[in-house]
Amino acid sequence: MKVHVVVTDGDGNTFEGEASLVAAPSTRPTRRTTRAKPQKKPSARTSLDFSLPVRAFVKRHTTGLGGPQKFTVLLARLSGGKAGVAISLKEIEKAWNRMTKPMGGRFNPAYTARAKDNGWVDTPKMGSYALQGGWTKALGE
Repeated sequence: MKVHVVVTDGDGNTFEGEASLVAAPSTRPTRRTTRAKPQKKPSARTSLDFSLPVRAFVKRHTTGLGGPQKFTVLLARLSGGKAGVAISLKEIEKAWNRMTKPMGGRFNPAYTARAKDNGWVDTPKMGSYALQGGWTKALGE
């Protein structure tokens, strides 16, 4: 391919000329390279040890979870992981607010409704909550 080039410098001098151009080799890779996906770390959530103190249990099992899941995990620890065991909301809220750092802030009552909507917990009587059979789905596994 031939081109005609005209260039003007800052002093107003004009330069022109012709050149022949050839296609340059492509610098793009011929195939796409993908990054290796990071390996998942073995989950510490796989074995639930209800003998751990509440704070240690919560810290181990709530990393990366949202509020309703954290609510469910805390309820699980307080009930020993047994479905149907009623725990009062006051007791859950008190335990939550004693460890705001691992729980991500103060207790929000909306978490109870969302956990109930997901089928992880139920309210056997007003002011108390109990785990449902499939509560372990809240752990995200």
